[in-house]
Amino acid sequence: MPNNEISWSFIADQINRRRCTPVISNQLILGTLFPNAAVAAEWARTGNYPLADTNLAMVAQYLSVTYRDAYRAKTEYLQFLKQRFLVAAEQEGVIDRGLLDQVRRERALSVSQLVGERLGVPAVGDLENPLNLLAAFDMPIFLTTSPHLLIETALRNLGKRPRTEVYAWHPALEDVIPPEYHPDPNFQPTVDAPLVYHLHGLDEFPDSLVLTEEDHLDFVSNVIHDFREIGKMPNAVRNAISSTILILLGYNMRSWEMRVILQELIRDQPRRPRSVAIQLDPLDAPEILDSARFQEYVQMYLAQDKYRFDIYWGDALSFLKQLWNAWQGG
Repeated sequence: MPNNEISWSFIADQINRRRCTPVISNQLILGTLFPNAAVAAEWARTGNYPLADTNLAMVAQYLSVTYRDAYRAKTEYLQFLKQRFLVAAEQEGVIDRGLLDQVRRERALSVSQLVGERLGVPAVGDLENPLNLLAAFDMPIFLTTSPHLLIETALRNLGKRPRTEVYAWHPALEDVIPPEYHPDPNFQPTVDAPLVYHLHGLDEFPDSLVLTEEDHLDFVSNVIHDFREIGKMPNAVRNAISSTILILLGYNMRSWEMRVILQELIRDQPRRPRSVAIQLDPLDAPEILDSARFQEYVQMYLAQDKYRFDIYWGDALSFLKQLWNAWQGG
């Protein structure tokens, strides 16, 4: 289906006016770390998950129940990501084996510390990595439902000074998340010092992750209230959601991430301009039996007045390259 409803020049103009905000999914982050790998399905196999549907939230819910411990499920998931990345990096041979052996011994490293700080991913200058390309746009605020700090690494690759803040989606997280990640009411995001606001926790603190189905429900029950109450979220974030163009990157229409973001944060914002959601071609998803009807449904669903999204059919990197050309005047 053609992408002829995307107004590239308008989006480029809104970037120049600092009125464009990317919303980065965890799926996009995992896709940059594990290209062409079904991470949730692989984790499900390691935990003897009994169902065919390997939605990440469902797998995490199953393991948290069978372990009788949600914290264990979250820590094992993060450990699985680290080991899976190290194995893939060793097989590809792009990272020095001595460095890989060294970081393997640093067991306390979070996923972000291991991948971003120690192994330098995304690599400086790699414009085939969508995070590096995204970081190059003049945007003061980045919203994400990923707990990994790789967009911060991409921003630092360009000499920017991002500030990381985390939404405490559960009252107990106020004590779990250190003060340096709490919202600072005096911080004014700029292009050179942008704000990266994590809605679903940070991988350094497993308790903070929105991972299981129950986590998503708890998140919903709190975010509805907190988004509308002044002081619970940074004003810059509230204003970005309600009055700037949003670019949804890497969200799957059927995922918990997408459902929660749409239903509780994005809908019914009358001041927000028409926005853009990037959706992979359903031909690449074997579980979709009729791709044409599915595309039509998605476009009709997101075009509703309560959402007002146009759809770009393709991958995030292709979208960002085309937007980059428009922004540069190409």
